[in-house]
Amino acid sequence: MKRLFRGFSPGFTLIEIMISLSILSIALLSIYAAQGNSLRASGRAENIQTASMLARQKMTEKMIELQKDMDKGKFPDDQINDQGEFEPPFDRFRWEFAVRKVEIPVVENPSDTTGQATGEGPATSTGKEPGAANQAPEAAQANLAKMVTKKISESVREITTKIIWQEMEEDQNIVITTHISKLQ
Repeated sequence: MKRLFRGFSPGFTLIEIMISLSILSIALLSIYAAQGNSLRASGRAENIQTASMLARQKMTEKMIELQKDMDKGKFPDDQINDQGEFEPPFDRFRWEFAVRKVEIPVVENPSDTTGQATGEGPATSTGKEPGAANQAPEAAQANLAKMVTKKISESVREITTKIIWQEMEEDQNIVITTHISKLQ
């Protein structure tokens, strides 16, 4: 009987199988991670879209209330704050609403931090105080700027609606801001 020794085997070796299984497992884990990230991103986009819709709805409701008050001659006070939760199926979202007075900073004279005129310029008719002739227009400008900013602060309100929800154990929010003014 004659035995033939063959140097070539038609099957796969154990090493080849292990290498191909490791490549396959890495590819499947990458696909699984990408799918998880895709689902998280999709859920976040859905939450942001829902929060945007709820913010517009709540802002519209509050603006209608404020407009009714303004039609009666009542301009909203500073620091109106309100908060609450939405009804199901949106009960995982909550809202905060605020009205605040708009404060505009007065720009002081850049050459002097006290807001007083610097005293530069031609001498007055008496010749005692240089620049005294230029102090009156600068003071008038400063007073006018203060009056304008005060009037704006009295007649403009910032309206803010904030929608808050929990996502992955953290608070997420979206804020919508608008302004109203009293033009009388």
